[in-house]
Order: sequence, then structure tokens, then C-alpha cells
Amino acid sequence: MRKPKLSGVYYAAAPTLLDRQIQECFKNERGPGDLPIKPKGQTPEIQCIIVPKYQYDISGPCAAWSYKQISESGAPDVIIILGQTDKEYSGYSIEPFETPYGIVRVDQVFARALGERKNIQENNAMFDDDEQIESQLPLIQFAYKTQREQIKIMPILLSTDVNFKELAVDIKEILLEQNKKAVIIVPTNFTYYGSNHGYVPFGENAHKKVYELDKGAFELIEKGNPTDYLGYVDDKAMNTDNYLGIVLAMLIIKPKKVLLENYYTTADVNEDYKNFISFAAMVLK
Repeated sequence: MRKPKLSGVYYAAAPTLLDRQIQECFKNERGPGDLPIKPKGQTPEIQCIIVPKYQYDISGPCAAWSYKQISESGAPDVIIILGQTDKEYSGYSIEPFETPYGIVRVDQVFARALGERKNIQENNAMFDDDEQIESQLPLIQFAYKTQREQIKIMPILLSTDVNFKELAVDIKEILLEQNKKAVIIVPTNFTYYGSNHGYVPFGENAHKKVYELDKGAFELIEKGNPTDYLGYVDDKAMNTDNYLGIVLAMLIIKPKKVLLENYYTTADVNEDYKNFISFAAMVLK
């Protein structure tokens, strides 16, 4: 059992306080304004959301836009969470995660099938110092609260050692073989700016220039071209933390429609324009 590290740090440690905190994210002036409504009809085809990875009090209203979309679409059979690691190897975990809401279990059948294909292997230990996966779990449990006990995830941390096209094919084929509908979640903050983050490429009007930098990335994601997006991240030397997850997600679903639901930075909240982080809520269909 993987114990929570972000409880009391990113999100409230008690279930009742966590409920209140997440509800406030949805109702916040930067959030969608309302809680998710009960889904109607069947679960739609595979889709993906891109959401922030940060303290809920600051980034939660942004994330709520994406979580409202998937919550109202109905619960999938498996939730694939794509993170990025600074290690030289990729891996997935089969260990269940604990949050204040309870246990989140891994889809063991999916995990075994993924491991058998040899492109990526089980590595539970590499998740010990990861925050991207855990940062999303209470939000997932809130979004699918009526199916909370049945939720199953497939947590993956990516490095540059894997063949992303082959891994995308593996995931799509396993979903088809197991007749499962999936939602893909990519936790990422788009730009870390300032001396505190070791990234100061702009002088004056840094906040505006970061917006323009992020906008260029959003446009390439909207075009659904992972190669061009990856080239942009490299060419602009973006100080971002999960571009590999976005690349793999685009290879898996080949989005026909991309919605930018919300965008703001920590500076918009706390007015610190010297050191700030940008957030986006995106839905890829």
C-alpha cells in the first residue's frame, strides 16, 4: 500500500475537509462555477484531460474544468495516468494508493498485459518520490464519487527510453482486447518561471511572454501533432514537467478536437510576477 505524501500539503488531510476543498475548487471564480452533474447515457470513447499538478487551493479551480468534463461523461473502465520522471527509465506501478478518501487500486489485468509486451516494465520503487500521480487521485475519487470503490487506474511514469509509438499501440490494443473504455489524465504544469525555478529567459513583461510561450504549445496540441509539439518544447527550452505524457496521450488518442478550458498562473492568484507557474485545463477528444 502506497501511503499519501501530499496529504496536508497539496490537499486537505481529512475527508470532510477535502470534500469542502474540492467543492470550493469547482465553485471558485476561476473554476467552472458548479459541481459536476450526474452523467447521462454511455461512457464515451477514449479521451484525455491535461490538468495542473500543484496545491489544490491554487491550481484546483483550473483542474476542476477538466474533471467536470470527464465526470459528466460517465466512469471509464480504467484511468490511465501518464507522468514523467527524471530517471533514465520508464515504468508502471501495480501497488494500490491510499488517500484520505480511501484506496485507489491499479488495474492488475491491464498491468499484466502491458508488462507482457516488454516495452515498459513494472517498477514500483520509482513511484516513491513521484508527485504527479498522487496529485490527481483525490480529484479522480471526487469526480467519480458514486463509483469510488470501483475505480481502477494504470499509473505510468515516462522517460526517453521507450518507443512512444509502440507503447501507444500497446495501450490501444490492450484496451481493444479487454473491451475497456479509458480516460487518460496528464498532470503537468506548463511553465515554471523565475530564479526560484532556474528559468529566466525573459526580462520585461515576463508574464505576458510566458503566456505567449504557452499559447504556442497549446496551438500545437490542438493540431494533434506530437512531433511538432515535442520540437517546440525542445526549441523553446520550455521549463515544463510532463511533455512526454502529452506526447504519448496524443499518440494514443489522435485527438480530433481539443478544448482549452482554462488557463492562469500562480501570479494571477498571489501577484508574484518574479516567480510563477502556469496552469492549463485541456480536454482532448
